[in-house]
Amino acid sequence: MKPAQTALCAAVCWLLTSAPVTGQVVQAQLRQPGVPQAAASGLVSAVIQFRVVSASDFRALQDARVVLMDRNGRLVKTGLTDSEGIWRANITVPRDPRFRDVGTLTALVVASGHNETVVFEVPVRKGTVQPVTLQPIQPGLRNEPYYTLGQIHRLDVIDLVNRIASQLGLERQPPIPGESGYAPWGPAIRPHPGPLPQTGSTEPRPSQQPEGQ
Repeated sequence: MKPAQTALCAAVCWLLTSAPVTGQVVQAQLRQPGVPQAAASGLVSAVIQFRVVSASDFRALQDARVVLMDRNGRLVKTGLTDSEGIWRANITVPRDPRFRDVGTLTALVVASGHNETVVFEVPVRKGTVQPVTLQPIQPGLRNEPYYTLGQIHRLDVIDLVNRIASQLGLERQPPIPGESGYAPWGPAIRPHPGPLPQTGSTEPRPSQQPEGQ
């Protein structure tokens, strides 16, 4: 075998034998201890549930269609509710940078004999149950799509408020009597506000006392 052919064969053999090892190393780096694969890649996965009822008598609506759209306007998934008015879906979406480990979607819900309803900011997180109440069509009245907001968890809202207020350097109002450990933010700004904690950092959860109180 000529020297050039020998060198070529050696290079090909090296590529074939090293490629699988390289792939394994990359996968190992992505799989951080205690962190789901989706979270490590900036994605959030969860099973979310929709419960659809009619506003006329609050009965469960079977065969109501739920259509999910991501933040970029792309259709993600669709399905029909069961006899109890429930539809479940396993969803993976990019994490919403406003929250910790929470994704958000927009849902369009339609059913026979009812006006459409759009639900903005449906949270994609473990345990999400999104109720949707559809308004019946009423001839002679104003029939058009309705809209509402998703069931974002109160702790996620508190965390968002704390991070925005900390970035701006707001000062807290006096504590509320009878509500230990909590004081709402006020309009006054401290002279030297601190930096905004990064989303997904290890700062205390909302249940803990924020710094600067």
